[in-house]
Amino acid sequence: MRLRTAAAGAATAIFVVGGLNAPAQAAPKTGTSLQYAWTYVQNYPSKRACIDAGQQYEREGWKAYRCSLDGTSFPYELWIAS
Repeated sequence: MRLRTAAAGAATAIFVVGGLNAPAQAAPKTGTSLQYAWTYVQNYPSKRACIDAGQQYEREGWKAYRCSLDGTSFPYELWIAS
């Protein structure tokens, strides 16, 4: 019984330590990468509204989106990448 418990503990330790070297998840597509040609779409009153619209553009086939602060009464500008 002790041998089985020790083997199970060793296997768990190997699994946990091995998992630490796993690659990180991909970063969100909302970065400000210079590799894209960015197109201005519209201003939005909240970040949530801007993100919702950006995600819709991604579902329609655009490569990426970003929401940047504008500083006006509608502070978030939506930009999409082609």
